[in-house]
Amino acid sequence: MLEAAMFGGIPEGTGYRFPYTPHHQFMQNENHYPRPVPRPPSPSLQAQRLIREQQDDEYLASLAADREKEMKAIEEAEARRVQEEVARKAALEEERRKEEESRRKLEEEQEFERLLAAKEASLALEPSSNDENAVTLLVRMPDGSRRGRRFLKSDKLHALFDFIDIGRVVKPGTYRLVRPYPRRAFSDGEGALTLNELGLTSKQEALFLELI
Repeated sequence: MLEAAMFGGIPEGTGYRFPYTPHHQFMQNENHYPRPVPRPPSPSLQAQRLIREQQDDEYLASLAADREKEMKAIEEAEARRVQEEVARKAALEEERRKEEESRRKLEEEQEFERLLAAKEASLALEPSSNDENAVTLLVRMPDGSRRGRRFLKSDKLHALFDFIDIGRVVKPGTYRLVRPYPRRAFSDGEGALTLNELGLTSKQEALFLELI
């Protein structure tokens, strides 16, 4: 029997009644068996797959949101940096402007003081009260005070303006002098004329300062 099984036959006289089928024919018969039909995935597997896909989508959406937040934070930081830089430059520019303004004002004040000192130095000595050519000029200031001084009739009008200027009550070039009666206004443009030429020849002349 062993030999028959090994060499392809069943010995006679045995009790086997099944017909013998050679191995190659058996392999051919196998192809006639119906193939198994793949079963659809179970609902539980589909649910798990949907959950995984949903989790993946949520993860990607979270990554995109984090990336957007990061980009927004970078943009906001850059905007703050630009604003701070603009503010810093503006502050520096304002500081330079104030320094320049202060320097300019100081220079103007110094120049003004030099101008007043020159005007004061240029004034001739005040003539005596008994000088026949002397004229006393009294000027009423805007604050109600009066400034007076004696001048010679041959003195020029700019001497009177210089005298008013060195009093530092009003700024030079911002006023004119007026004789009320008969009304006559005198401006610094007439400064080269003498008091005699302008008709200021009385022993005492009353004027008032009028701002322009």
